[in-house]
Amino acid sequence: MARIVISIYLLIAGSLGLQQQLLAQEEFTVSFFVVDQLSNEPLEFVNILLLPGGQGQTTDEKGKAYFQLTEGRLNYKISYLGYQTQEKSIYLERDLKIDVILEGDNARLETILVTGESDREILANPEMGVQSIGSGELKRLPAVLGEVDVLKGLQLVSGVNAAGEASNGVSVRGGTIDQNLTLLDGAPVFTPTHVFGLFSVFTPDAVGSVDLFRANIPAEYGGRIASVIDVRSRNPTSDQLKLSGGIGLVSSYLTVETPLTKNKKLKLLAGSRVGLNDFLFSFVERLKRTKSRFADGTLKLRYQASETSIFTLSGFYSYDFYQLELINSLANINSSSNQYRYQTLNGSLEWLRLRPDGKGDWRTRLINANYQPELLFPEVQSPVTVNYRSRVRQQGLKSRISREIGKHRLKYGLEALLYSIEPGELDPAGSSTINPLTLPVERGAEAAAFVEIRWQFGDRLNVQTGLRYAHYAQLGPSEQRVYQPGEELSSGNLVSNTEESGILQDYGGLEPRLGISYQLNERNSLKLAYAESRQYLQQAFNATTPLPTSRFKVADNNILPQTGRLLSLGWAGVLSPGRYRATAETYYRRVNNILEYKPGADLFLETDVETQLLQGKSRAYGIELSVEKISGKLTGKINYTYSRAFNLVKGPSFSTSVNEGNEYPGYYDQPHVLNANLTLNKGRTHELGFNFVLRSNRPYTVPNGFIEINELPIPLFFERNNDRLPTYHRLDFSWTIHNFKREKRKWTGDWIMTIYNVYGRNNAENIYFGPKNTGPGLANALFSGSPLGSYQLSIFANPVISLAYRFTFNPK
Repeated sequence: MARIVISIYLLIAGSLGLQQQLLAQEEFTVSFFVVDQLSNEPLEFVNILLLPGGQGQTTDEKGKAYFQLTEGRLNYKISYLGYQTQEKSIYLERDLKIDVILEGDNARLETILVTGESDREILANPEMGVQSIGSGELKRLPAVLGEVDVLKGLQLVSGVNAAGEASNGVSVRGGTIDQNLTLLDGAPVFTPTHVFGLFSVFTPDAVGSVDLFRANIPAEYGGRIASVIDVRSRNPTSDQLKLSGGIGLVSSYLTVETPLTKNKKLKLLAGSRVGLNDFLFSFVERLKRTKSRFADGTLKLRYQASETSIFTLSGFYSYDFYQLELINSLANINSSSNQYRYQTLNGSLEWLRLRPDGKGDWRTRLINANYQPELLFPEVQSPVTVNYRSRVRQQGLKSRISREIGKHRLKYGLEALLYSIEPGELDPAGSSTINPLTLPVERGAEAAAFVEIRWQFGDRLNVQTGLRYAHYAQLGPSEQRVYQPGEELSSGNLVSNTEESGILQDYGGLEPRLGISYQLNERNSLKLAYAESRQYLQQAFNATTPLPTSRFKVADNNILPQTGRLLSLGWAGVLSPGRYRATAETYYRRVNNILEYKPGADLFLETDVETQLLQGKSRAYGIELSVEKISGKLTGKINYTYSRAFNLVKGPSFSTSVNEGNEYPGYYDQPHVLNANLTLNKGRTHELGFNFVLRSNRPYTVPNGFIEINELPIPLFFERNNDRLPTYHRLDFSWTIHNFKREKRKWTGDWIMTIYNVYGRNNAENIYFGPKNTGPGLANALFSGSPLGSYQLSIFANPVISLAYRFTFNPK
């Protein structure tokens, strides 16, 4: 099936050709990095204004700001309260990163042009495992069918992997997908992908920056074990109407940026993307009943009430619908297909108050996140569609104060969260064979206080200390089920089941964070990091990657919160200033109370879902090596990671253990991973990109034997993750053509051709087992004389060629 779908893509993409006239104008990425001369700390909210035209931005928490600009004279003005305002002028003809040092109230402004992120920052920063990606970098990566993708970009970072092409998220340092906290403008995104994990949900032109924290996570973040993926939408900064967008095979998108008032204090950014793919499947008889369409949108209103007060309203919407051959079935329903429909509706309101002296700020944010998945069963030869729906909601308030005290920086604040989970509601929709069912609502509340100080001792030692205290409570009204102590959670061991109100169960504890950087000399530094974290909201699934309809679960008296400890050691080196640099990090992590499923578990519509789950321990360790070239015609990065991840679930009986109580590989245990991303700038009009991935691939479970029931062979599984999928490797290519005629105009654009999986590697997404005569793709028999065979599923077994057009329109 996958090969047929790819063939359709190839036919359509190939028919587009490259005979059209290329009138695009080349764009370059200009990024600023601003620090205080005395403290060497990044400065947030520095105003950067481009002249003429009035396009501007303020720097983020990392002291960074990004612009996409065309070739020509660039005049910019940098201003900040308490510092002198100055203007500079340069000629832009390539990507530039500008390192800015501000020297105080009456001092001059020193600007240094550099070709990469500041070497000083790499060596001095005590945060380990941090990766920042700007929107310009994301657009340069070869992507599936030309789609700009946040999660695919992160998979090029050491220690970040996926289960395959269709994975509903990423695994960070061996952790599971639900152990990542994915945020967009401060609000959580519970399912960050479209179309079963093929693309991320973030509107391409609305993404401003992405920060990945995978070691000593800053103390202001909590609630997840493995990592934080903090995505921020672009701030609307243009003083005139600006349009940008793209047209591709899979989707098209459009973004509008404009001021809304004459004084230009209120500005708007609105972006949307739509993908309608049903027609692609109609050409193949076997796929005529397959459907897929998706959409997402980002809205941001930014009002600058004064020089020290800014209000921002952000909204995000994501929608998916697809129809597949029957995967989930329900008794008494005559259905031949599943329809998945899920949507996210998030919003946040932020008030930012700057200190008059420019030495800090006060940021308060309200967030609301609403995720609603549905699974539909259309009955055969009937207008009835049985609907199973669930919902996850989270509301929160976070207030954080940041101050600079001499050479040190202090951050502290409070956070409060409310969780509400509607695990499932079955609506018969008029079906006479189905009874309605509604599972009890689960509720929880979390309150946290945090403080973080970044110390600078002399020119060599930087220390970041953080402490977070979080307290969680399960709230009623809800059912409280109590089982026999020390026994299996099963209906036979149920002691009581009562409806209770108030606080039903509570947990809490301190979460220390530490980061140390010691600079040995001008080119080398050593680093150490330690972090503890707790996770009270979990996701239960009995597959390698969760479906959008997977079950969410709050911690209660039967399901304990996960707790994790991570220790990291590292080295950062500047091999050649402004040209080459390298890093090496090693880590060891232990997690208690991981969530696992019992053999044969059925999580669908289970009222007492804890009877289908087990909890245990996991450990992960690894070493991550990276070398980066940041200047010249050829730039890029090569990463290698060796890592292992193991789980241990050992209960008092066979039914409460996994793998007979012995340690087994985790679902994302991939010992060897090598990836490389290279960009070749062929003059001013052409840019070539290459991406190569080689990894050991993930483990999967092979049957230990079989039995026959009514002459039908049934596989038996006694071990978990006892084999490994074949080695995964893939080469991608992209060719970006800028303004071929070198014409300057209001309308500018790029043509982007991408080839995903250049040499057509038939990588295994999964391997299934069944009778040998049930279909194509059969491997050899599992055992001598066995009627069972293995069947390989591949998503992209052929090269995937796509052509996209990306444009920008400035009417003035």
